[in-house]
Amino acid sequence: MAGVENISICGSDEHGTPLELAALEEGKKPEVYADEQHKKVKNVIKDFNIDFTLYGRTHTEYNRKQTHKMFRKLYKNGYITEKTQEMPYCLDCERFLPDRYIEGECPHCGGLARGDQCDEQGCGKLLEPEEIIDPYCTICEGKKIEFSKTKNLYLQLPKFEERLKEWMEKGDHVPDNVKKEVNNLLEEGLEDRCITRDISWGFDIPTEGLEGIDDDIYEDKVLYVWFDAPIGYIGITRQYFDSKGDEERWTDYWKNQEAETIYSIGKDNTIFHTIIWPSILLGQEENYNLPDYEFIQQFLLSGEVQFSKSRGTGLDAWTALDMLPADYWRYYISSILPVGQDSKFSWEDFEARVNNELNDTVGNYVNRVISLAEKWFENRVPNIEVSDLEEDSREFLFGDEGISEKVNDFYDTVEKDKDLRKGLEEAVSIARKGDEFLSRKEPWKNEDVQEDVIYACLQSLKPLAAALYPYIPESSRKIWDMLAIEEEISGGVDLLGEFVERKGLLEGGKQLGDKELLFHKIDREKLKKQLDESSEDEEGDKMDEISFKEFQKLDMRTATIEKVEDHPNADKLYILKINVGDEIKQSCSGLKDHYTPEELEGKKVVVLNNLETAELRGEKSEVMVLAADDDDKEVKLVEPDEDIRDGVQVV
Repeated sequence: MAGVENISICGSDEHGTPLELAALEEGKKPEVYADEQHKKVKNVIKDFNIDFTLYGRTHTEYNRKQTHKMFRKLYKNGYITEKTQEMPYCLDCERFLPDRYIEGECPHCGGLARGDQCDEQGCGKLLEPEEIIDPYCTICEGKKIEFSKTKNLYLQLPKFEERLKEWMEKGDHVPDNVKKEVNNLLEEGLEDRCITRDISWGFDIPTEGLEGIDDDIYEDKVLYVWFDAPIGYIGITRQYFDSKGDEERWTDYWKNQEAETIYSIGKDNTIFHTIIWPSILLGQEENYNLPDYEFIQQFLLSGEVQFSKSRGTGLDAWTALDMLPADYWRYYISSILPVGQDSKFSWEDFEARVNNELNDTVGNYVNRVISLAEKWFENRVPNIEVSDLEEDSREFLFGDEGISEKVNDFYDTVEKDKDLRKGLEEAVSIARKGDEFLSRKEPWKNEDVQEDVIYACLQSLKPLAAALYPYIPESSRKIWDMLAIEEEISGGVDLLGEFVERKGLLEGGKQLGDKELLFHKIDREKLKKQLDESSEDEEGDKMDEISFKEFQKLDMRTATIEKVEDHPNADKLYILKINVGDEIKQSCSGLKDHYTPEELEGKKVVVLNNLETAELRGEKSEVMVLAADDDDKEVKLVEPDEDIRDGVQVV
């Protein structure tokens, strides 16, 4: 938004044992399971309005080639060595048990140890399998485990110690709260790290032509996931520029010392991103860019429990989006981002921040200003120039304590403090300061100041929308539309810088867009109840048998969809007006990704007519339209075979 050329790269980390184990449990090939999970994650990213230049994946030919190239370079440069190690072997499964194929008790904290790392909050130490207490096989859950000799390849981390220390000393590459941890590791001395595994899921090891490696030994092994996963950053970058027909452009970002490389990771990935990944880059001897800064975030806790996909704790993204629009969650999580320490998700705090800050401060200020412009100036910007404003209004916009200073504070906190929470606070303070100005001037009591005050307040909405855009993009676009601004909010122009320099202001007499309510207040008890019901539904996926008498209670009828509207508070829902024979009923339906309004209007369907009326994001839903869902791939409505009048009961 500041006009700085950049790319934002991420991807699905697909190799390793967690995915292979999950695939085994579902009886699927890892490739098939990886495809399914990647599609799900991409959909969530899209629904949360997360804007990646490219969200790719690690299991691609681009990443395979880049991984092989960097592996061979490390070997030829003398940074990879072969070692014989004792590895756990399950006698029942007749296979080696690397990583998460073996679990047990952590020798340091007594918590859950998974293969090569303790998984407990507050510990997270790297481990060797033989250190695990009372281990068991995660495939068969048996304890018939013995340690057998196997050869693997190791990255010689000690050879990078001095250069890593120098890199750490040169600048603030990591937050203060993790500097000590990284420096302590470097002072204690690093150990060689195994980068191959005795499993079949992953990239093959390119040993051909490498002197000193027996190809036969590594034929049935793969590269360790934490070797190829960070290389995926480069592989995905190459994929993006190759798709643009500029295949060598990737070097502008990865081999250009003028470029900055900024990471956003969780604290459980600290060692991999601050020790192992920089070592892989240094070992290329090709001037790859080392990380300039790593946003290393702490954990988000649910009560006292870490949000964890693998453990099934916390509130998942799919359920959250069913409950409220993405901006509500984006705003709250941004406001409690666990930067220096763990943050706790609290329903009470969530309700307070949404209602008091998002709704009452931001939403209310925007609504007041647009409503007054509509009422007093025929929904136009008052026809004056900024130079003609009375002093109080000019001070509000451009004075030492004005909105322009708030814009500067926004930039400074994000750039210098590297704290996105403070940036959000500064963005919201633009609305807070505007609301205070509006209330102090009381234009509804004094017609003489109406023109100046509404002009100034309308001008403040533009930087407000721009500053909030990285946090709540959907709502910011709505403000943009209300101001009827033609230029795109998201790119190429330094909108905040323009405002400080008094450029790009709304012209006097400009026609504004339609007013739209940005937010609504939430009730945490209703949301908690909705979450509980959702959890019960999941637990009840495996349905018990019901009697014919119970089945007869279902009132299923033929019906016609007469009208289709967008749900005002949910991007993925339609509001359907349905003729069920003797009346028109309303349904909130998640068919938006599967049918256009034109395809639905006039369609004969089957509905569950005696469903208890529910409220979905502020709109009532009285009936349910029956549809068939083919494993999230295709949704098709259940339609009567022949033309039949509405209201006929299905028996």
